[in-house]
Amino acid sequence: MSNSDVGSTTKGCVTEFDNTTKTIHTVMAIVLTFQMFIGLLVHDPRTKLYLYAHEYVGIASTIVILVEWLWIYTVSQFPVLFPWNRAGMQQVVRDIKNLGKRILPEGGNTVGLSGFWHGIGITSFTLMALTGILLLLVLPRGNSILGLHSNDFVLYTEFAVVHRVISYTAWVYLGGHILFAILHELNGKGIIGKMFLYK
Repeated sequence: MSNSDVGSTTKGCVTEFDNTTKTIHTVMAIVLTFQMFIGLLVHDPRTKLYLYAHEYVGIASTIVILVEWLWIYTVSQFPVLFPWNRAGMQQVVRDIKNLGKRILPEGGNTVGLSGFWHGIGITSFTLMALTGILLLLVLPRGNSILGLHSNDFVLYTEFAVVHRVISYTAWVYLGGHILFAILHELNGKGIIGKMFLYK
C-alpha cells in the first residue's frame, strides 16, 4: 500500500497531507488537548464547572474520534496505524534502533514507528472516550449531563480507575507526538506547517 492511499504522499521524508486529514487533525488537536487539560481539574472540590465542561467536551471528543475512525476506514489506514504483522513490527523495531543513531523515523502516514505511535494515540483516546461515556451513565449524585442518576459507586469507581489509567497513556502519546513533531521541524522537514497550513 502506498502512502498516497492513506491520505498523504511522501517525497523522501517530507509528507504532504490532504486537506481532510489536516482538518480532522486540527480539530482533534484542539478538542482532545482541551479535554485532557480540563480532565486535570474535574476533581476540584470548589466547583462542578470543570466536571460539566469535561462531560460536554467529552461528548464532542467522542464525536471527533468517531469521525477519525470513519476517515481511517475510508482511506484504508489500518495497516499504517496497526502494523502488527511481522514486516510492520520489524520496521517499528528498525525505527526504534535508528533513534539510537540519531536517525528520526519518517514522519506522517508511514508504516513504522510514526504510524504505530499514531495507532497507540487513537486507541488510547478511543478507550478514554468509551470509558468516559460509561462514566456518564453511572455518575452518582445526579452529576451526569445526561440527566441520569446512579447510586452504584463501586461501578463508577471501577470505570473511573480505568479511565484514569488510560489517560496516562494518552498523556505519554501526546508528549511523544509533540516532541517528535518538534524534532522533525528542527531537522528541516517542515512537518508542522505541512500539517496545519492549507494550500
